[in-house]
Amino acid sequence: MRFRLFLILSLVTGMATALHADWTEVTALDLPITKLSPNPLKAKMEVKAHFEAQITANKTFLKDFPNDPHAYDSRVRLAVAQARLASLDANGPAVQVALAKLKELEKQAPNEEQHAEAMFRRISLQWQNLGNDPDQRRENAIAMARTFANTFPQDRRSPRLLAEAEALCDNHPEEKAKLIDEALSLSKEDALTQRLQDDKKRLDLLGKPIDLSFTSTDGKIIDLAKDRGSVTAVVFWSAESAPSLIWLRYFCQYAAGVPALKVVGISLDTNRADLMAAMEALQISWPVDYDGKGWQNTIARKFGVNTLPTLWLIDREGRLASLNARDNYELKINGLLLKK
Repeated sequence: MRFRLFLILSLVTGMATALHADWTEVTALDLPITKLSPNPLKAKMEVKAHFEAQITANKTFLKDFPNDPHAYDSRVRLAVAQARLASLDANGPAVQVALAKLKELEKQAPNEEQHAEAMFRRISLQWQNLGNDPDQRRENAIAMARTFANTFPQDRRSPRLLAEAEALCDNHPEEKAKLIDEALSLSKEDALTQRLQDDKKRLDLLGKPIDLSFTSTDGKIIDLAKDRGSVTAVVFWSAESAPSLIWLRYFCQYAAGVPALKVVGISLDTNRADLMAAMEALQISWPVDYDGKGWQNTIARKFGVNTLPTLWLIDREGRLASLNARDNYELKINGLLLKK
């Protein structure tokens, strides 16, 4: 352990002393760490060492080359690294100091491109701490996304930020619709446009009857049209999706204690063996659709589902009552069950 720490610190020191040459050595540290120790403590040390290396590198560059054309960019990188390190250490005041530096640097940007880069980096950092209250998170995300898009409408990141903001608005369909249209008007990327069109397709389904039928992994024919009168949860998930597996640990426990709730699953897996192993581990006994097509799953494509996990709730009339209730499913399910 001590040797590993000594090695990491030696590498950091080595990077710093070598930074008397060119800008490429600074920008090389922008690359994320691709391999971390499976030990959480060691992994945190490695990430921390990486941020410290970035701080040392930029401080050294600015000291040696204060008038270099890249000096402004180096100051931005320095503030970003300081914010990330402070966040890793849960040092809130230091995070705010670094963010304030970035905001001041935005005013000093030599040109529009650098202004956009500084603002985007600041917003990306703030996005990690949008608040604990869902309404606060949503409002903060929308405000930041619109500020950037209004300031830099031609920047490719503007529609992306708007798309991320609208993803938080599943329980606010009118706001979601506005953000989708704003993002579509700015998008120049086929993949992003497709994602937004998917979101629009799902939004148009809200409150309408859902036509969903499939043959489950155990050969049973499932048709939601025959389950009218019941509240049904439709879980879009994958054994290849870590967020799905983590979320399902809790949802499966909850659903097992609510016998009035019908549950069906739509698997976006490409490997049947992995799916069956996950179902066994999670004790999933409800019917699951599997066609082996991954993200091209026929049902997911039909309904424009592009996020995992996604939890649809179907009311007793067979209508889609929620675009994605994964974060507040207990409250929403209870509300639907109480309606007669």
